[in-house]
Amino acid sequence: MFLIYNYLPGGNLESFIRGRSAATVQWKILHKIAFHIARALAYLHDQCAPRILHRDVKPSNILLDDEFNAYLSDFGLARLLGTSETHATTGVAGTFGYVAPEYAMTCRVSEKADVYSYGVVLLELMSDKKALENGFNIVSWASLLLRHGRAKEVFTAGLWESSPHDDLVEMLHLAITCTDDTLSTRPTMKSVVQRLRQIRPS
Repeated sequence: MFLIYNYLPGGNLESFIRGRSAATVQWKILHKIAFHIARALAYLHDQCAPRILHRDVKPSNILLDDEFNAYLSDFGLARLLGTSETHATTGVAGTFGYVAPEYAMTCRVSEKADVYSYGVVLLELMSDKKALENGFNIVSWASLLLRHGRAKEVFTAGLWESSPHDDLVEMLHLAITCTDDTLSTRPTMKSVVQRLRQIRPS
């Protein structure tokens, strides 16, 4: 058996985030990547039958082509959700820093766990910071800055100066909502797609 994949010359999102310079940070590209990831997850959650949980959404599992179209990859940890709202597991799968807190505590995973992971990826995409590093937690850090009216400090160099502030803050609010500890507060991926459409660059 042979598996044939399209060649995606843009590498993965992790390399894109770590390697970009201030000159390459553009609001249109950031939004495009965020939108494509959200649309892929919404498809898995709402249009597949049975529904699919990815369970390992992170920058290294998101591939880019030469036009910055984003593709979700590596379904090795994915699970079928079926008709129930949650899926019980015998252990926690995924990557530390992207795993939703309720999944880590109870081993019960739902679509909202993918939403949490997406929110972390969105924060990384906006800030160029890693999810976890030497005691740093990107979710706690971004939430603190937003609460104290210091949203500007979240964004990577050059992005705030060259992009519409209202749209950036709206995307930051979206990321923080996706990573809320309370499942009922987190939006569905379908809702995330709708919100991103509302702030689409002109």
